Amino acid sequence: MQNKSTKLKISFFILLSVFLFCIFNFIPQLVSAGSSANFQIQIYYAEKIENIDTTIPSIVTITNPNNSSLEINTPDYVLTSGDEVETTIHSIPKASVIDSKQLPIGKLGAEVFYNISFKKTSDETPVHVFDKDITLDFSYENSDISGINESTLGVYRWNGSAWSLLTDSVVDENLNKITATSSNFSYFAILGDALISCGDSTCNGSETCSTCSTDCGICPPSCGDSTCNGSETCSTCSADCGSCPSGGGGGGGGGGGVYIPPVTSAIFSGRAYPKSTITLLKDAQVAATTITDANANFSLTLSGLAGGNYIFSVYSEDSKGVRSSLLTFPISVTSGATTSVGGIFIAPTIAVDKKEVKRGDDIQIFGQSTPNSEITISVNSDEEIFSKIQSDKNGVYLYNFDTALLEMGDHSTRSKVALNGNISSFSKVVSFVVGTKNVYNPITQVVSRGDVNNDKKINLVDFSIAAYWYKKASPPANIDLNNDGKVDLVDFSIMAYYWTG
Repeated sequence: MQNKSTKLKISFFILLSVFLFCIFNFIPQLVSAGSSANFQIQIYYAEKIENIDTTIPSIVTITNPNNSSLEINTPDYVLTSGDEVETTIHSIPKASVIDSKQLPIGKLGAEVFYNISFKKTSDETPVHVFDKDITLDFSYENSDISGINESTLGVYRWNGSAWSLLTDSVVDENLNKITATSSNFSYFAILGDALISCGDSTCNGSETCSTCSTDCGICPPSCGDSTCNGSETCSTCSADCGSCPSGGGGGGGGGGGVYIPPVTSAIFSGRAYPKSTITLLKDAQVAATTITDANANFSLTLSGLAGGNYIFSVYSEDSKGVRSSLLTFPISVTSGATTSVGGIFIAPTIAVDKKEVKRGDDIQIFGQSTPNSEITISVNSDEEIFSKIQSDKNGVYLYNFDTALLEMGDHSTRSKVALNGNISSFSKVVSFVVGTKNVYNPITQVVSRGDVNNDKKINLVDFSIAAYWYKKASPPANIDLNNDGKVDLVDFSIMAYYWTG
């Protein structure tokens, strides 16, 4: 029988072979398939969550980084039941909406769209329709409606299949505001007709030589056109050429307003284990850590990101120091907006008390997950065997599995968790042998080279970090295991030697 060290190294080299095969053949497909349907990914400029008493008038306002805004005015008894509701508003970049919710033919959209939702605070029941109309006051910046004829603007609501005009929309072009009412809520947008196009070879509408020289020709030099040209001088046209110099000294100029660019950030939230450490990796480098609350919930925010594509990974470590499987997902971050990745559900940790178990004896399968949740344990045999147990108030679970059901030889187990209709992925796989004696797992292990994240284990986390640096320039010293300035097969071979799994 092969000892465990030999089998771990064989497993490592199988994994390495798969990794190298994927690098040269299937990386585009794997990245595309890597986005998980279990996550709720939302990109937004701003977020507002506020409870309102539906028996009295109320106002909820959300303001965007460019100073555009939306004000929601609810009348008294907007719900005749009088239930308190939670209002959630997200302002969203147009580009993240219109691919799945196509605009009407001939219409252009303002740069900011809105997603508005309500739910009762008593039982979290969604509220899609109110008993009275609610007034919506949108303010916009000129840059928001670039290329749109302002007089044609209207508020539109997504009705589930198309954009529907709110027919009472009123535009105030002087105040850059548009008002409408609605009793139904989902996505909202400001849409309008395109402006007459400069470049259509006809000087028409509001076009002039100043606004569209392509159609109307180049304007002749004139005093007041902001250009000192032709025969203009400081004496004949100070408006364009400036005041003529005098003998005295000049004074200082006044200060202007400071533009503060919007922050590009990403928020990651979900569930793991109570009071456990959450680690977030960005492109295989530790980006942030946090501690979950007593209910196993967590939230991490990364600010100051540049817009672009990233590979994020997240893992947790339970109260015994056992690490979860690595959950990895590619995310496209939009510049100037917040990308929210919610619904992350980290798989349970899992361990067994024996490397080898005498056939007919119990093997303990244990770990940690969310509190008071359903844990499904899978044991791999000729036919996969499933068992279900409940985690306790601390998220801990323990199952005594009767190995009389198993044949002699190698076996493995894994687990997943379900809570409130949400199901995690499976945990990492833990192997054991059904044999003629009981051999217990050691309590601690000491490892050295190849432990690139210093967790006293050499496993898939270290492998994934090293894989990111494969054949890249200037890898960190702790990943370049033979100090030759690159990560290649030699480094993976060293890691295999110290592999613990």
